Amino acid sequence: MSTTIREIAEKTGVSITTISQILNGKGDRFSEATRKKVLHAAEQMKYKPNFFAKNMIKNHTNTIGMVVPEVTDAFFSQLVKGAEDYLNGEGYMIMLCNSSNDTKREDHYIEELLHRAVDGLIIASPHILDSEVFTRLKDKRCPFILLDRERNERQEGRIAVDDFAGGYEATKHLIDLGHRDIGIIVSDASFYNVFERFEGYRKAMQEHSLPVLEKWIVSGDQTMQGGLDATRKLFEQDAQVTAIFATNDLMATGAYRYAYEEGIAIPETLSVIGFDDIELAAFMTPPLTTIRQPIYEMGALAAKALLGKIEHPEEAMPNHLLKLDLIERSSTKRFDSGSSSTV
Repeated sequence: MSTTIREIAEKTGVSITTISQILNGKGDRFSEATRKKVLHAAEQMKYKPNFFAKNMIKNHTNTIGMVVPEVTDAFFSQLVKGAEDYLNGEGYMIMLCNSSNDTKREDHYIEELLHRAVDGLIIASPHILDSEVFTRLKDKRCPFILLDRERNERQEGRIAVDDFAGGYEATKHLIDLGHRDIGIIVSDASFYNVFERFEGYRKAMQEHSLPVLEKWIVSGDQTMQGGLDATRKLFEQDAQVTAIFATNDLMATGAYRYAYEEGIAIPETLSVIGFDDIELAAFMTPPLTTIRQPIYEMGALAAKALLGKIEHPEEAMPNHLLKLDLIERSSTKRFDSGSSSTV
């Protein structure tokens, strides 16, 4: 149990008011002997101030709330780390909430974070712009920033990447390698960023006069299992693809698993490209070609922008569209018409 100011008063014989002022740096009017006695006793008794109460007086808690859809997803864990590292360096704590892609839970967490008087919110959600909570956030004048989600001209402080360009670049990479029958694994949820990646895929195919066949488009739940199930479906419906674009790296991992189980060689028979460049991507066998998002940097930039808004509420937060990079590794190769991925 932590030491209280009352206990220091009992030990030193100094009044609670005097001790409070000395411990809060307002003890100049007291004698040097009194100040030393109080500070020495506080140190001996391992006194720690009630941080929450102290900051509530200043209407400031040095706490930032963060809501993500799935903390076990490598993308979001990296995003959280970027935000947390930056906030820690600035003397802030992070209160993390995992919504498990549940809109009701997400709304509940945001309401609870507001109730706990966080100084601001970092929200990674495909749903927030359409919810009543979004309106209440603005009404309560709580600074918040949206990560990696839908464009909205009314919303300042959006930090994202050009998902359309990333989807286009991934597909064009496969086309440049000679592939023409290219499957795509998308999310089975209506995420705006995945939709944009699919539109990039479609644009690249159309520009090269390639069809986008219905049987080439399969969906997964953005997990490894989802990627495995989607790839199985792709081949069961006789898609006869020579390459797969998975719209995140976890689903690309699932595609690897299916290929391993069915004896399909990557990249000799089937080329695979992912999206995100999570840490696992470089350690897969073979290492995964992917579109790199600056995930950690996105989290840190979000935290920095939010603290800027907290310190200067009158200033608008700028929107940031961050650069993507094609990371070419060993999971894609030039198409050899003599080989086939058909099982």
